[in-house]
Amino acid sequence: MSREFFKNLERLAENAQDLIYRYELLPQPHFSYVSPAATTITGYTPQEHYDNPNLGFEIVHPEDRHILQEVMEKQHFFGPVVLRWIKKDGTILWTEQRNVPVYDDNGQLIAIEGIARDITLRKQYEEDILRLNADLEQRVKERTAQLEELNKELESFAYSVSHDLRAPLTNIAGFARLLQEELAGKIEKNIESYITAINDSVKRMQKLIEDLLSFSRMTRTELHHTQVDFTKMIQAIIHEVTMVQKSTAKFEVGNLPVMTGDEAMLRIAFTNLISNAVKFSSKVQQPQVKIGSYENNGKTVIYVKDNGVGFDPKLSDKLFNVFQRLHAEKDFPGTGIGLALVRRIVSRHGGRVWAQSEPGKGATFFVEL
Repeated sequence: MSREFFKNLERLAENAQDLIYRYELLPQPHFSYVSPAATTITGYTPQEHYDNPNLGFEIVHPEDRHILQEVMEKQHFFGPVVLRWIKKDGTILWTEQRNVPVYDDNGQLIAIEGIARDITLRKQYEEDILRLNADLEQRVKERTAQLEELNKELESFAYSVSHDLRAPLTNIAGFARLLQEELAGKIEKNIESYITAINDSVKRMQKLIEDLLSFSRMTRTELHHTQVDFTKMIQAIIHEVTMVQKSTAKFEVGNLPVMTGDEAMLRIAFTNLISNAVKFSSKVQQPQVKIGSYENNGKTVIYVKDNGVGFDPKLSDKLFNVFQRLHAEKDFPGTGIGLALVRRIVSRHGGRVWAQSEPGKGATFFVEL
């Protein structure tokens, strides 16, 4: 190689921000070259390294010297070595060294050439990240504990609803029925209608309790994923809803996917959607419900579309909240929990649900999974 090439290498080393060195092992250990960056990084000048062959070991933090000793003894030179150094002014810094062994023609190790970089700032960042992660992990543990406590409270509430509220309702319904049987044919029509109203209110309250319990269970119940054939599931739901609601709606079912999910929960969600479609289109002359799917950015969207009364799109955000109703109870009975239940189930499957509509022009509900 030309002398000009080595001059260029020397200029590169002289101006490098990293410390470049050559440490001779024969005939006696000593530094034969130390770049000017030594002064900036360690506080010791190159000349001080030349004068003290042990300086390269002495500046290593006492707790890290065994690492350097192991590298030398086992000659594990390749790969970075991270060490703490103590600067001349006593400041501790972190360095990353990369060493290359130099052998003579007989294969004897005669020198070590290396480069050392100040990585103190990087280590500080790493420690900050570790500290932040530890803090975040602690917060997650605390939040998890809070959620577990909240779930226990919800379970207690659900138990109370299930037992403490059902019992008096059952009593009210029972006594109302006995009263109606006892006074049959002996009371005026308007009084009999009062008793009927009591029975109807009890039934509605019982239905509300059942829906609330179902909503609560959707939070706690573990998901059991299987392959769900949506075509078979939707056809079964249509048959069931048609029978229960005595519907005359015309159904149009397009291509539907086979996807992984909790079939029991998904069946509840789509039963609510299809049941709503039938209910809110029941007052038009020719009720129609269309169910299909399409792909959107790699995700499958299943829709349920009806030609019923629709709703004001400005109120669409309220649809999926508990007890939110956009139509009068006398026109379309319900508890206002069904769509909240749909959102909870879809959310637990990592998806989302939304709706589009205009008053009098039907509504379309979309489920992205």
